[in-house]
Formats: sequence, C-alpha cells, structure tokens
Amino acid sequence: MKLWKVWSVFGAGTAALCSMLAYQAGCSSTPAADAGAQGLPPSPCSGSSCTPAGTGVETFAINNLLLGESDRGGVASNTAWKSYGYNLDGLVTTKDDTNVCTLTSGAPKSNQADGNNGVDNAFGSVILPIIETAASLPTPSTTISQAIQKGDFTIQLQVTGLDDTATQNSTGLKGQLFASGAYDNGTPTFDSTTDWPVSGLLLNNPSDISSGSKINFSAAYITNGTFVSGDLTTGGITVTISLVFQGVPLALSVNHAVITFDHTGAADAANGTIAGVIDTEELITGLKSVAGRISASLCGSAFDGIANQIRQASDIIKDGSNKSGVPCDGISIGLGFTGKKIANPTKIASDDGSVPPDPCSTDGGTTTDSSTTDSSTTDAAGE
Repeated sequence: MKLWKVWSVFGAGTAALCSMLAYQAGCSSTPAADAGAQGLPPSPCSGSSCTPAGTGVETFAINNLLLGESDRGGVASNTAWKSYGYNLDGLVTTKDDTNVCTLTSGAPKSNQADGNNGVDNAFGSVILPIIETAASLPTPSTTISQAIQKGDFTIQLQVTGLDDTATQNSTGLKGQLFASGAYDNGTPTFDSTTDWPVSGLLLNNPSDISSGSKINFSAAYITNGTFVSGDLTTGGITVTISLVFQGVPLALSVNHAVITFDHTGAADAANGTIAGVIDTEELITGLKSVAGRISASLCGSAFDGIANQIRQASDIIKDGSNKSGVPCDGISIGLGFTGKKIANPTKIASDDGSVPPDPCSTDGGTTTDSSTTDSSTTDAAGE
C-alpha cells in the first residue's frame, strides 16, 4: 500500500480562485464577510432567479483526484494548495495573526496561514509535503488518478435534480456518495456503459443498493451551474471517510464539510472540491493502527515523528470554527477532482474477506483481521 492511497478519498472541488486580499497583518485575521465572503461556495438562488429542480438521477464517477501539489492544469507548484478548498472558519489568516487557535508546540506560525481569500487547507500546505517525502512520491495526484483510471477504485456522486444546462439555478437538489473498490469489467470507460459496483458496507441496507447510501445531501442546490452539497455558512455536513488498508478499515470524520463541482456539460463534473476539517488525534490514532501497511518502516516508535508533524499541522478547531485561547485540534483540507457521468450503479462489490498479515504485528506479522479487501471507501452522515 503506497502512502498516497491513505489519502485517496479525501478529495474533490470548486474553489473561488481570486487574489489574496491585501491588508495590514499583525493583529487579527480579517473576517471574510468584510471581503464579500470570499473563498466560499456560491450562495443558493432565490425567488424568480430559481428554476424548478429536475427529477432525473445522474451518477458521476471521479476520474481524476487532485491533492494540491499542482494546479488544476497539472502545473507543479508548491503554492497550488492555496486554491484548493474553501474558507471554513470565515477568516483570512496570515502567520502574524493572533485571533486564532493556538498551534501545537514547535509548529511554525506559517502553519496557520490561509490560502487564497481565506481558503483553509493545512493538508495541502503541511501534510502533503510529508506524504511526498515519506512515500518518495513527487506527483501523488498523477499516481492516484492513474489508479482510478485503471479501475482500482473511485468515488461516485449521485445527484437528483440536475438538468443539462451549464447555467442551472435551482434549490431542492439531493445527492449521495457511493464508495467503490475495483471495477469488475476490465478498464472503466467512464461513460454510460460503466456500471461500477459500490461498497455494500456503505449502504443503508448492505445487501440492497436501492436502499441508498449513508452519505446523503438533503439540502443541495446548484447556482449558475455549480453544484453545492449544502450551505457551508450554516455548518456544512459531516462526512465519515472509511479508508481500507489491505483489509483493515480506518474511519475518519470530516467535519464542516462541503462538496462542489461545476456541471459544465451533461456528462461532466468539473472543478470539483471536498473541503472540511479532520480531527487531528483521530487521524493520528487511525493512521498508527495501519502504519505498517503503509510502510514497515513506520511500525512502533518510528511513527512518533510523523505523529508530531501531523499535530503541528493543526490549524483550526475540529468543528470548523476558529478563535483565540483554545488549542488547534483539527486539520483543514481541500482537494480537487473531475468526474464523468456513468451509469447509475446496480451492483454491490463482492467481498472475499481476505486480509494480509500486519507488518507491525508482535507475533511476526501472522495476525490477520476479518474485513474487506484492499480498497478506499467513503461513508457519511447527512446534515
């Protein structure tokens, strides 16, 4: 298992890509409202500007996942992360500001600095370089996207209410996410012939795909062609991401989350984003339990250095808020994706129950667990 796959399902999204507002730093972060709520998804339409949502059900499969080491055009840049995500805490923060949570001891003040227009993305600014170094993987987005395109896994976003115009304005849309392991019919073509099996573990009824996913967006809308999973200013949603390392699941909650994409064509989900906040200690605890499946060099105390770096990446409070006088205990994240319209799924992925030995096991690596086969999956609670 390569380290990039640890993060394989953290991704997706539309960021408002504008220049950082210039202001005098040193005392406090600038409230985003003072800048016209920069760095946020578009607001829902209202009144006569809205058209009725449709009733059609469409499914889009992620075919490219962008972690932040390059821009959306694929150009490598160590500042590309600044344009992935959203302004989750309502502030535009620099390294000199003092009205935000307290960083972990030893963390440089630059770890609290936001991206463009207040975009919160400590994953991109701090965690991603750790991944690139630890896994010797200079282009993780390329590697992970190639795996998706081969059919190793994907994430499916199913939406009810879209029409085929690129400027749709509607409220009352609904959505749900399906996690998917390996494609079962050769190489996926990412079109209407692609019926990608979904994980039964993440269905409301694990044996019945018609029961729907546990990842539901009941208050979604679309503004001028941009789909939004829900209003971030009212708290967003909580998404529980379940990652599986060689058969051993790791479940992590992403709080204050939002998912967006531009419906630029009938078959396209472009400029996608998932943004939110991960509980720092939950991430560390979970990763430690599967560290040996990432690399045997991370077993036992060898993981401690990585854990300290993760703690130092904490830039926000885990509920998505930010204020002075309290420790930072969350890590903001913002990733990008593109997707293609495929067939609405009709199959549930098989599970052979096999689990390879744990390299960190004290019995010499012979311990096994009963779970699913190696894949990356996603689960969530609604709003």
